[in-house]
Amino acid sequence: MLGEHVMADGTSMNAQGMMTDYLIILAASVIILLMFPALMLWGWKKGQFRDIEEAKHRMMELEEERDD
Repeated sequence: MLGEHVMADGTSMNAQGMMTDYLIILAASVIILLMFPALMLWGWKKGQFRDIEEAKHRMMELEEERDD
């Protein structure tokens, strides 16, 4: 049945064990959801999004210098 945990030896997990599993999953989900905006803010403050075309042009300049 959906939501029923069965251990390797065939016994079922009790409600307390299932609640612990759900709390761990909830905590991991909240951490992941908070990491995305934190990383976006960090990138914005560090200037990662100021000139997104610069890397492309710099790579082409380095390639031309290497070929010469």
